[in-house]
Amino acid sequence: MSELRYPNESQEYRDARDSLLKDEQELIDKVKSVAARRRSLPRGGELKEDYVFQWANDGKVGKSVKFSDLFGDKNTLLLYSWMFGPSWDKPCLSCTSLIDGFDRSWYQVTRDAAFVAIAKAPPERIYAWAKERGWSQMALVSGAKSPFQADYKCQGENGDMQLPVMLTFTKRDGKIFHFWSTETTMNHVDTVWPYWNLMDFTPEGRPDYDTPPQKFRSKFLEEHYPD
Repeated sequence: MSELRYPNESQEYRDARDSLLKDEQELIDKVKSVAARRRSLPRGGELKEDYVFQWANDGKVGKSVKFSDLFGDKNTLLLYSWMFGPSWDKPCLSCTSLIDGFDRSWYQVTRDAAFVAIAKAPPERIYAWAKERGWSQMALVSGAKSPFQADYKCQGENGDMQLPVMLTFTKRDGKIFHFWSTETTMNHVDTVWPYWNLMDFTPEGRPDYDTPPQKFRSKFLEEHYPD
């Protein structure tokens, strides 16, 4: 039984809270266990080619950058492929929600690993959207002229049918290898998504909809991704 008590709480509340605490600890332990199994994966396939992207950040929009250069001085690269295709009027609402959070965490993550977001839209459109959202930290590139998204299962039958995928690559012995990617689609990076996790702490829980509330709509998404 926990010795922690809050003002005016009942014994019924404390008993239920202590029981829940056990489940919460089991969840934490499970997350750590899965992460440990992920770290022990065998070496993945070598990078198919040194893809060439275009920067979409302020001051270097459209400038070419090789995949290998995205690592900088790090040996690990986190790469989030988000849903914003060449013909889209607006990007994915959920991907935007994620990058809202990633942008403010970028400077912390990049102490230990390179962290980049890639979309299929042209660099100018990615940059314009970043300015509208106020993203100022996240490294952004366009794969508009690259087969990367097709090769690494980040899209469907064409460049406009984008899928959300978090990928990790590692440098070993002068070569680049695929380490891991998300292979589920719904809430595929749930543990790093601030909106849903914060709502889990409320008595109402997560609202009954699939994407976070936004002040914009994506007509392309609504028309082509009806489910």
